[in-house]
Amino acid sequence: MGNGAHMEWNDLRRGVAVHRAGTFLGASRSLGVSHTTVSRRMAALEATLGARLFHRAPDGLRPTS
Repeated sequence: MGNGAHMEWNDLRRGVAVHRAGTFLGASRSLGVSHTTVSRRMAALEATLGARLFHRAPDGLRPTS
């Protein structure tokens, strides 16, 4: 996390929800927000970290190594 980037701690909570649910939709239901919000915030977290956190596949999301 360089260049003055700041991580949103709620994005980590969303990341855990995505990991547990395996989809943005499942995570959004458990968090009570829209799936587009979860998707957008995961993209922002990945950009901040400079790393892909999940492999996107037609059958869901899988954490990267």
